Amino acid sequence: MKSLTVKNRVQALLAGVALSAAGLMSAQAANSTFITFSVDMANAPFTIGTDTVSVNGTFNGWGAYPLKEVGNTTVYTNTFNDTADANGGTASYKFVIDGNNWENLPTGQNRAAKLPSTSGASIVQPTAFFADNGTPVANDVTFRVDVSQQIALGNFTPGTSSVEVRGLFNGWSGGASELTNNPNILVTNQFGLVTSNVWQGTFPVTASPGGVEAFKYVINPGTEWEGPSSANTDSGGNRYFANVAQTLPLVNFGDAPYAPLAKVTFNVDMSGILLSDPGYDSTSVTLNGSFNGWGASIPCTNNPSAANPNVYTAVVAVGEGSSVFYQFRYTSSGNTKYDNIPSATGNRSIIVPQLAATNIPAVFFNNISPNDLLNVDTTVYFTVNMTNAVDYVAHATFDPNNDSVFINGDFLGWAGWNAIALGSYVLANDPVGSELYTFSYTFPAGHSRSVSYKYSINGTDNEAGQNQNHFRYIRGTTGTYYMPLDTFGVQTVETKFGNLTISPLSSTQVHLSWLGYPNVTLQSAPTLKGPWTSNPDTAGGNSSNVQILPGGSFFRLVQP
Repeated sequence: MKSLTVKNRVQALLAGVALSAAGLMSAQAANSTFITFSVDMANAPFTIGTDTVSVNGTFNGWGAYPLKEVGNTTVYTNTFNDTADANGGTASYKFVIDGNNWENLPTGQNRAAKLPSTSGASIVQPTAFFADNGTPVANDVTFRVDVSQQIALGNFTPGTSSVEVRGLFNGWSGGASELTNNPNILVTNQFGLVTSNVWQGTFPVTASPGGVEAFKYVINPGTEWEGPSSANTDSGGNRYFANVAQTLPLVNFGDAPYAPLAKVTFNVDMSGILLSDPGYDSTSVTLNGSFNGWGASIPCTNNPSAANPNVYTAVVAVGEGSSVFYQFRYTSSGNTKYDNIPSATGNRSIIVPQLAATNIPAVFFNNISPNDLLNVDTTVYFTVNMTNAVDYVAHATFDPNNDSVFINGDFLGWAGWNAIALGSYVLANDPVGSELYTFSYTFPAGHSRSVSYKYSINGTDNEAGQNQNHFRYIRGTTGTYYMPLDTFGVQTVETKFGNLTISPLSSTQVHLSWLGYPNVTLQSAPTLKGPWTSNPDTAGGNSSNVQILPGGSFFRLVQP
């Protein structure tokens, strides 16, 4: 909820979004890591003295940072002060020849560098061959993982369960790289408890020297894959290392440290789905999450005699203080539907309180309440600006003479990422000769007003990274709605309503504007504590001229 106040001369106060001094200090805290990059251009399509090589990455907004030749060798290097990536997180990068020839790596992702937690520290990345095209060498790499929390959760039983490494180096195959318990490694957890639950293994990794490697730990039986935190993963969501002889840092399975268990009750309200999806199977609601490695779905049940019988619940044991990612799902006409919300991963998340039991308030599936459904069949027009658009995967610039633009999204069931599957969803150049491309689609009454979608050059998933979609709302109620202009590669995530702004019209009247939404109403009050009075003429609108109360006025937007 956002509020504005007007008193004497026009003043604006945005309640609920003001930053405290502590918050400002936190936001301005410096991140700094001096990263030395190094690449060997032998075997690359590269002419010394003629061509140039740069490193491009998150540290400089994927701009080109030139590398310098080391003597009369084929190695190029340079050091950059990374102030963009968070200390303790991951920086992503690639090497580029002449500004447009981007290397393609065996993982299909970017290179990654783990940054130290201390600002001002330095790291030196291993020298890699461009595109990892060096002569393969074998290096012994030791993997170590602590499964203490998985034992506490009942996901791992010593003597019965096993844990293994699956990664690029072993073809992601099971049974190839199983770890064994090392009782000599003792870990003292945050509560002072000493455990010996570290599983360890050393395996040869044969690949290009310094080349990218990706992996995850997996518990068997059940093939339970871990879900590491984003701070410890590459752009594909996997753990990573470079092919050099090394012992990898000891980590917790799924980055979940040992903690006392809490009973966490997850609740989801399916009322909106009941009204909008005729294929909805009310017996199929489940919970999935990082607490069990996104393994077997946990059934959710409802109480038919409750005031709202459409609330479904599941109780899970989770470590106190742990970060949990989770998602609700259900089946519609035999197809799985996912609770996809606007976030970096599309999943919900919570930091579990340090309490024996926690009840998470009910949320609407897909954040869809009955008020968030289309009242009539609505034709929606999507338009994207392709000026200087770049293929996120191949790093090739859009060519309007040879390339096509497609759209994909949740309203299309996320069709396959290829030109054949998306053949019916190609955008038209409109007006012809411009950089604008348009597509229209008719949504039936009862469809969610929220829409998650993504554009594509020539049919592949190449606008942005995984789960980085556009997320907008259909705000119209008359049967036709034009989405705001999109820009290819700029993944807009709209708020449902808000952005309340104010401008003076006179000493007694102001003009208010906001991001509108059906049923959203403007209210005013003499103080922040109220009493609040609704202006019924503003319901579903996005602007209004309002009289100022004699002693001043506060304004806010509310949705029933």
